[in-house]
Amino acid sequence: MQRKLVIRKELVKIKGNYKVIIVKKEDFLKVLKVVKLRILHKEYEALMPPLDGMLKNNIDVNGLAVLLTQYMSIIVTDSSTAYQTTPAQMALYTQSGTVTLTYTGSVNINTQGVSVYLQIFENNGNYVYQYYYVGYDTTGASYTTSKVELYASAYVGGSIPNTQPPCCQAYYTDIIRIAYADVSFTKDSNSYLFIVWLIQFQNVPPYLTLFIPTLQNNANIQTVDLANGSKFTVYFNNNACNFTCGGCCPSASLTGFVTYVQGNVVVMEFPVMVALGGGVSTVEMLVCSTTNYINTDQSNVFPIFSISYSFQTTLSPPVGGAQFYLGLATITVAFQTA
Repeated sequence: MQRKLVIRKELVKIKGNYKVIIVKKEDFLKVLKVVKLRILHKEYEALMPPLDGMLKNNIDVNGLAVLLTQYMSIIVTDSSTAYQTTPAQMALYTQSGTVTLTYTGSVNINTQGVSVYLQIFENNGNYVYQYYYVGYDTTGASYTTSKVELYASAYVGGSIPNTQPPCCQAYYTDIIRIAYADVSFTKDSNSYLFIVWLIQFQNVPPYLTLFIPTLQNNANIQTVDLANGSKFTVYFNNNACNFTCGGCCPSASLTGFVTYVQGNVVVMEFPVMVALGGGVSTVEMLVCSTTNYINTDQSNVFPIFSISYSFQTTLSPPVGGAQFYLGLATITVAFQTA
C-alpha cells in the first residue's frame, strides 16, 4: 500500500525592485559609491548607485518557473544541455528598437553593460538571498524607453571526473527573463544611465538553501550539486537502525520533482520514496541537508562555506492505521512573487 505524506510545505517569497537614474556626465563620480555587501560573515565591496526610492517591478512567474526547473535539474542530475551563457542582460524597449545591456562585470566609461552583486545573510533563523543588478549606459546614445526587462542565468558547480586535483565544471541554465517594468524615461547624448535591479529570495529555511538558485554573479559564488558534495537526505525510522544523519536507517535523496504555476506562485514538489516493510501507523523521518558553495575563481571544488541543517518529524498516514509497504513523502516549496 502507498500513501502520500507531506513532510513540509514552505513559502519562499521573491521580491523585485528597480530604480532608474539619469545623470549628467560630469556627475558620474557623484552617483557611484562603494558599498559593503556580505556573503554570510565575509564582507566585500561593490560599486553601486544609491538604492533609496526603489520601485516595485513585475516578476515573470513563467520565466522564474523555467529557471528554477533548469537549476534544480542540474542540482539533481549533475548535467545540463546549456553551454556557458551570458550571466545577465537588460533589454530596453525604445522608439527605434531594443537596446540590450549585457554583462560586463564592472562599470566602465563609454560602454554599456551589467554587473551582478550577491549578498547572503541570516534573518531570524532563515536566510535572505539578494542579487543586485546594475545596468549602465555611459555612451553618447540617445533614446526614450517605455519598458525594461531583466534576464538572468543560474549556474551550479560540478566536477570533471578523474582529474587531479578535482577540477571545476560549471553547469548553466539558459538566460531567462525573470522581471520587467513599464517605465518611461529619456537618455540623451550628454547623460549617463543607470538601472539598479534588486531580486530577493526571502524567508528561506536553512534546509532549503539548496533549492535557491545561485544566479551568475560578480563574487563568483555558486552552489555545488548533489553529485559533488551538497547533500539532501530523508531518513525513515524502522526502529531497528541508527536514526541519525549519516546513519543506517532506510533513506532517500532527491531524484526528481514537479513544477507548476498557480497564479503568482511557482510550486515545486520533491518526492522521496523508500520501502518500509509494513505494519506502521506513523512514519518518523529525519531530514538532513548540507549546501556547499564554491568560488569559481578557484581551480578545485572544495567548498568555501556550507549551510547544514537537520530536523526530525513524525507524520501520521492520511488513513488511520494503514500499513506502509512503500513510503512516499513530499516536500513542497512555493515561491511566491510579490
